[in-house]
Amino acid sequence: MSPLVIEALKSLTSRVNLATGIIHPSDESSAKEIFKLLHQEGERLIASEITAWAISHGWQSKDANQLGELAEKIGNGGRVVVKNKGMWRADIIEQFRARANESQN
Repeated sequence: MSPLVIEALKSLTSRVNLATGIIHPSDESSAKEIFKLLHQEGERLIASEITAWAISHGWQSKDANQLGELAEKIGNGGRVVVKNKGMWRADIIEQFRARANESQN
């Protein structure tokens, strides 16, 4: 997984209620929106990698699987409806890139 995807997952994990995963509409919208942005950036979104990362960072297995499947669907160009748009700042990808660069140095 790329450092950009990892930074996005860290931010998503910090804002989602890990007790419920992405069941809440705002959490689901946050996940869909960030995966769409990553896909637009050309990032590969692989379900097994995202699921494993999520489990190792506090997500329940069932919710981590759902997250990974959603990411891969979007990464493969699958269509999703984001009900609550604007969950992330307009410059969030640049922020993730900056954090990824800092952590690599």
